[in-house]
Amino acid sequence: MTGAVVIDANLLVLLVVGTSSRGDIAKHKRLRGYTADDFDVLCTLVAQFSEIVLIPHTLAEASNLARQIADPARARIQGALRRLISTVPELPIPSVYGAHREEFDALGLTDAVLLHLCAMQLHGVSPTLITADRDLADRASSLGYSFIDYKQEFQSREPRLEGA
Repeated sequence: MTGAVVIDANLLVLLVVGTSSRGDIAKHKRLRGYTADDFDVLCTLVAQFSEIVLIPHTLAEASNLARQIADPARARIQGALRRLISTVPELPIPSVYGAHREEFDALGLTDAVLLHLCAMQLHGVSPTLITADRDLADRASSLGYSFIDYKQEFQSREPRLEGA
């Protein structure tokens, strides 16, 4: 794949925490249900694109979520987030674009702005959204946007017994 990729806040936390220390994934309360293998899959997906694009809304959410771990892990994670912010392009999309979208009421500001971004052209191509949020994936699908539903397609799962 080519073009830009945008990642939702929860997967951005996985990316930042895993980049900081793969061992912290299992310790982070916001990453329950994710493994180091999930981090590897996410990195492989992201590497298929020519660039990652960030928006202030997902960065703010990811920053708040990523901090929910004790030091010294928190300091490592903040350092990884700082490096990501310093090296990855950030598009300052005004909140009003999300607030005026139909999805604002159901999905909230960050997801509405992500959908706005998916409708934009970056270097002649709309970005692909990678999300672990089923509602966001469903809406992106219904709008015909390029997206990857991470949970449905890739997330590691423990075998479940029928009816469990």
